[in-house]
Amino acid sequence: MAAPIKAQLFGHLFVSCLKDFIRSKDELNYLLGLQLGTMVQFNGFPGARARSLIGKMEFISDYSPAILVLLVGTNDLYEDVSVESIEEQICDIVYEAISNMKVAKVIVCQVLHRCEPTIRTRFPENLNWFNARVDKLNSSLNTTLKSRFPNKAFLWRMKGFWSPETKNKNFASDGCHLSDDGQFKLLSNIRAATVKPLLFVRQ
Repeated sequence: MAAPIKAQLFGHLFVSCLKDFIRSKDELNYLLGLQLGTMVQFNGFPGARARSLIGKMEFISDYSPAILVLLVGTNDLYEDVSVESIEEQICDIVYEAISNMKVAKVIVCQVLHRCEPTIRTRFPENLNWFNARVDKLNSSLNTTLKSRFPNKAFLWRMKGFWSPETKNKNFASDGCHLSDDGQFKLLSNIRAATVKPLLFVRQ
């Protein structure tokens, strides 16, 4: 019997929240609905930024995945640092995973917008400023990943999070975290993002 193909979700709070959400739903499992013969590990760190994740890459080397799914960048964009520096730190993670940890495919998920909260929050931010930085980072990463890591890394467009209607449905009342609908949508995006890389790795 062939060894299972390992996939790993690595990043900020969204990863650990998704793991908790899956645990709470009887109809879901940690295989994400992927084919048998696949193993999936979740490593999420609340408040994590790209530079802090670089210091946690032993979680990747210890697990040794064939496919790495990164959710990173949101917390970095809250800080008054350049988008270019955030992009470079994300690319450092990708480079380390591919070059030194022999990950076959790295999927970087788009950073999501934030929406207007319907409750009072501790950390209000300028949404127009933040969302403009999100767009700039996503656009730049899409180009950079293709050019620097051809056939090895790519940016995954997060479907179902961008229109006003889907934002209202998929975000929690704080405008930052995901609702149950948003968790299902995140799960379906990650599943879709990994299907083709799994076929590539199985060849």
